[in-house]
Order: sequence, then C-alpha cells, then structure tokens
Amino acid sequence: MRVGATLTVIAMCMLAGACDGGERGSTGGSTDTLAVAPASTGGSADTHAAAGDTAADPSGHAHAAEGEGLALLPIMQKLGADMTSLTYGLMTDDAALVAKSAATIAEHAPIAPAELERIHGVLGAEMTEFERLDEEVHAASVRLSQAAEGGRTAEVLTRLNEVQRGCVACHTKFRQRLRTNPSR
Repeated sequence: MRVGATLTVIAMCMLAGACDGGERGSTGGSTDTLAVAPASTGGSADTHAAAGDTAADPSGHAHAAEGEGLALLPIMQKLGADMTSLTYGLMTDDAALVAKSAATIAEHAPIAPAELERIHGVLGAEMTEFERLDEEVHAASVRLSQAAEGGRTAEVLTRLNEVQRGCVACHTKFRQRLRTNPSR
C-alpha cells in the first residue's frame, strides 16, 4: 500500500500544479484559471456544494445563487490541497483526516455564476461533454467520501483513482480553452 500511496502523492502534486496555473498562493482574481465543475446550459451553477451553502435541486446538486460562488483558481487550489491532505492521511493511517478530506472534496465550493456563463460561451455545444465529465468526477468523489467515512482503505484507493482519472480527462480536454490567459 505504501508504494500506491506514494504514487498517489506524486500524481496529486502534478494535478495540483496543473490546476493552479503556477500561481500558488493567489486567492482569486487570477488571469489563469481552470474549470472543473460546470453549469447546466441554462447558466445555473451545477457545482456540488455543501447543502447548507446553496439551494439544491431534486437531483441533489447544489446551485450557486446570484452573487455566490468563488473564482475557479481558489476552488482548484483548495481541491488540490484537500487531495494532498487525503493522500497524507492515507500514508499516515489517519482515517479521520482521510474522511474529512474526502468529504471536503465531494462538497467543494460552488463556481460563480458569471464564470459558468463564460465557460458555456467558450465551450458552446461541448458544454454537455463538460457537464458529463463533471458529473462523473462528482459521483466518484461522493463514492470516495462514503468509502473514507466507512474506513474502507482499499476502496478509498480505488475511488481516489476514479476521481483522479476524471480530473485528468477533463483537464486534458478543456483546460487550455478555459484559461482566461491563453498566452501562458
């Protein structure tokens, strides 16, 4: 298990670095961002936030209200930190840290509605594929959280791999076009 966890740490560091566009420490306002959680084509934010933060639809997905949500860069940085924390918990046999980190990943903050509109404008008809990938990652993160809460380490590793594969697939397909500073 230690070798698998080490590989996971390496993968998470690579993902975290890829997500933040090299601007660690920025808390928003960056000109280089990546979207991971999409909106429906109607412009509402399908962002999988914690239920207490936003109004949820019947499918269980949260939608950011007007004026709510964060810029993409801080969301991605937080997700990267939570993935690193989860991996650290795995490596140190800290089940509570694994469970807390997994829950935080599954319940990440919503993306601001204006940013979601921009994403839809950039992707157009591909927004459906973006949403599909997002839904796969979200479902995997919920399964990850459930496995972590149940203390099922082997399943946590499997679910973590699912989340990572989904993130990389989305980043590979959409990251370059969704950057707000394409010259980077």
